[in-house]
Amino acid sequence: MFHGLKLFIVILVLCLFACVPVRPEAQKDHNQADIHYKLALAHLQGDNPTLALKELLVAVQQDPQNSSIQIALAQTYQRKKAYLLAEEHYLKALDLSDNDPRYQNNLASLYLDMKKWDKAIEYFDHASMNLLFVNAHVAVAGKAYAYLQKKDYSTALEYSTEAIVLAPRYAAAYFLKSEIYQAMGDIDQEKSSLQRAIDIAPHFFRARYQLAVLLLQEGSSEKAEEQLKTILEFSPKSEIGYKAKGLLKSLSDS
Repeated sequence: MFHGLKLFIVILVLCLFACVPVRPEAQKDHNQADIHYKLALAHLQGDNPTLALKELLVAVQQDPQNSSIQIALAQTYQRKKAYLLAEEHYLKALDLSDNDPRYQNNLASLYLDMKKWDKAIEYFDHASMNLLFVNAHVAVAGKAYAYLQKKDYSTALEYSTEAIVLAPRYAAAYFLKSEIYQAMGDIDQEKSSLQRAIDIAPHFFRARYQLAVLLLQEGSSEKAEEQLKTILEFSPKSEIGYKAKGLLKSLSDS
């Protein structure tokens, strides 16, 4: 009898909510907000955060309780280096989403930009410990980076290794590990980590460039040129491509 009554109450409550009409004006605002939000995403994909910001400021007025709009606004402010505004909207998005671990991870990345290492570690911790977060390895690697910036190399190494255990083919974790070994002065391990990153992700050109620098330092100029030419073959107009071109030119001039 109790279970039947409980089920009836649940159904009654659901029906009461279902019967509440949605104001046409409110629905119109939601629809308009969605249009501006999607336009903003297109501008972000087109690397135009200024136009994205204009659309998002309209969208957030029309639908301020939408966590997706709040997070997009936070990310746009972050790209424009308006860090305090970004933090404000990340925190709103977290509140509206009941602490979505993706948003915790994003807020942690903001704290990296702000050089607030301990705050970054705190939010990377929250994200990585959430069993429903599919990219826990990214948060763990972020925590390793924060510890690297704090010059706590042993802890940074511990977490970069943990990230690799969670995702063995996460090339960025190997690159991060190479940076930790570089800070520790362990050139052999740095080189090994860079090579592993390249093996996993052949188009990881930052890793190729840094490996070329190490090869030059040990006198292996031919192997270094091979890495630099690979960068120029696939990414000649990127920032790392221009650096590779300059380094290659300095080799030919010497």
